[in-house]
Amino acid sequence: MRPRAHRRRNAISGFTLVELLVSITITALVAASVAATVSAVGVGMRSQDEASQEVARLARAQARIADHLFRARMILAQSATEAALWVPAEQFDGSSANATEYDTIHGNELRWYVFDRNARSVSVQRLTSTANRATHALSTDWASLRSSLAASGSLTTAVVLEGVLDAAFRFDSFSPCEDRRLVLEVQLDDDHGGAHLELGGIVDALQRHPNCQ
Repeated sequence: MRPRAHRRRNAISGFTLVELLVSITITALVAASVAATVSAVGVGMRSQDEASQEVARLARAQARIADHLFRARMILAQSATEAALWVPAEQFDGSSANATEYDTIHGNELRWYVFDRNARSVSVQRLTSTANRATHALSTDWASLRSSLAASGSLTTAVVLEGVLDAAFRFDSFSPCEDRRLVLEVQLDDDHGGAHLELGGIVDALQRHPNCQ
């Protein structure tokens, strides 16, 4: 378990050219995945310009999710309408104190992707305070935590995709210690082309939480 996390730490500390190459790769994959929806989107749009704008909008949504998945340590939870990610807020520097922090889930490292049927949107939420280092157990009920934080006004929301008629995270079963894939099936409304597509991807290198056996 620990050697796997050690490899992850070493990889995170080696940014620069490697990170640039990975970013280029992600961009290429995003472009390829979105290009597959061009014809479907174009059918429902009134002009080529509108279709181009819609494809660009989908590309931005996919890029946001792909970036979070590339940086995420784990997918903490999934349900039909929301998913929680553990996204790092620090790098591993080799010290014992940092190792403990690195293996701990902190408040400012949480991201929730949420489908709101009433608002017809997919949004990402995080704690408003980027300095929040409250610790959370892997067994936390992440949906309840999000609801509690939202009720107290502690979350910031950014819309990732609008005009979503229906959407659902696709999975048969889920284990945060094993699952690396996050797939959101999206059905756009007629005003946005009416296309059916998938957003998401795979966590780059799953880090096993200390509580994973």
